[in-house]
Amino acid sequence: MPKHDPLHHYKGKRNFSVTPEPADGGVANEAQPVFVVQKHWARRLHYDFRLELGGTMKSWAVPKGPSYDTADKRMAVHVEDHPLSYNEFEGEIPAGQYGAGNVIVWDRGTWQAVGDPQKGYKSGKLVFHLHGHKLQGRWALIRMKGKSEKQAPWLLIKEKDDYARPASEFSVVDEMPDSVLTQPRTDDAKSQPTGTPYKALPKTLRPQLATLAKSPPADDAWLYELKFDGYRLLTRVEAGDAVLYTRNGHDWTERLPQLADALNALSLPDGWYDGEIVVLDDNGIPDFQQLQNAFDASNTARVDYFLFDVPFCDGEDLRSLPQTERRARLKSLLESRQHDANVDTPGKNHGKKVQKSAPRRRRIGLPRPLPTSALARHLKHRPATYWHPHAPWDWKA
Repeated sequence: MPKHDPLHHYKGKRNFSVTPEPADGGVANEAQPVFVVQKHWARRLHYDFRLELGGTMKSWAVPKGPSYDTADKRMAVHVEDHPLSYNEFEGEIPAGQYGAGNVIVWDRGTWQAVGDPQKGYKSGKLVFHLHGHKLQGRWALIRMKGKSEKQAPWLLIKEKDDYARPASEFSVVDEMPDSVLTQPRTDDAKSQPTGTPYKALPKTLRPQLATLAKSPPADDAWLYELKFDGYRLLTRVEAGDAVLYTRNGHDWTERLPQLADALNALSLPDGWYDGEIVVLDDNGIPDFQQLQNAFDASNTARVDYFLFDVPFCDGEDLRSLPQTERRARLKSLLESRQHDANVDTPGKNHGKKVQKSAPRRRRIGLPRPLPTSALARHLKHRPATYWHPHAPWDWKA
């Protein structure tokens, strides 16, 4: 009796003398099985979610794509198994062929099942952790009961964890729409991280926010800064023109003319730059009342700007890169333009042991340690992507 071919349905739907899709092939990754999500402009735009399991890529078509909101139960139609080599496929499926339309690798990485993955798959409840460029944390695929459709409908659900985020705050499919095929695999520690090329610099940007905690984490996977007592400020630079925005998207360029001029003088590459504005007192400590007074008196010449992130820069979307890599990019940019800026990088987290030194006065630069009196600590997880809602971590001393 001939051995059953798990790709029988896949091959039967395609003419491989016409379509550029692979007929078979690929290398199994038993130690670290992979996942891929392909964005597919077929008759209707959808996202093909695939998990390596049992020598093939188990596949589901998700019309709306993944959501980090635990309340969103995204329909996921179970389709035919695909070959492992399909993980690398990007291109145009010709008209007249099954699934005709453009395909990109929207996300990829490794996955880890909670429990026995084969049993979970067969029982219709597969729970797993994703480690991708865009998708992280704990997820579940649940087969719907009482359905008689030819293609079994499942639900793709984000489970509750630190990565979960309300849809009103963040939509990963809208804010991170592009291919990751040019980026290194998430399990390749030796690869040099690169951003994703973008076609046009976004007109708006939602800033990454912090979460209040009662105590600092115990491990050393965090970088610390002291939290500034100021206003969050985002800068959009395009064609040499810097426009300043509050965290809520209000244009403050006219309210901060000296700061805008200083930024323009730096000739920064096109991009989005994230930081905080402060007014320092005579002891070098940010004074929120003096900052408010500066705006009330329309005299903002004393305002200093501490930059701590660069989510977009010079044609690249850097939001999926680790925080440490983005910081290194920003540090290099500033040091090459401010030879006397006295730029420092944050140190490691060692519980409540924090350096005590005052910064030089400067208009623009990276945060460095400040006197600890009356200030809260601010931590950033080293591998955190920009959009991760809990990458910064605040706690009171």
